[in-house]
Amino acid sequence: MSDILRELLCVSEKAANIARACRQQEALFQLLIEEKKEGEKNKKFAVDFKTLADVLVQEVIKQNMENKFPGLEKNIFGEESNEFTNDWGEKITLRLCSTEEETAELLSKVLNGNKVASEALARVVHQDVAFTDPTLDSTEINVPQDILGIWVDPI
Repeated sequence: MSDILRELLCVSEKAANIARACRQQEALFQLLIEEKKEGEKNKKFAVDFKTLADVLVQEVIKQNMENKFPGLEKNIFGEESNEFTNDWGEKITLRLCSTEEETAELLSKVLNGNKVASEALARVVHQDVAFTDPTLDSTEINVPQDILGIWVDPI
């Protein structure tokens, strides 16, 4: 299997782990919703929401693919803005940090100081995911990186 396909499957599983973590606790899920602002929302809807889970998934996919395949970052696009405004009016650009602790601190700002939720999310985001499948492993697929484009439309 091509390295790009393998990594896409790994980040898809990591995205599923993030979604599972968010669904396990209703209180956590409710913390993660923010209404999209003008210019971000789908014009078909009077009200459109993004979730922190959507943005986390998008950022995980982008960062993992960029780290594994330098140069691919110019061909990875996402639906969601990674900017949030917390209850104190502070604008935070969500990104993955190099350590779980730094990511938890950034998430804590987005979540208005909720350390338990931010640490739980950071733990899942930084977990390594291995993906093996004998059938897929025996399949040879070559996807040239220079023609690949990735559109992320999470959860």
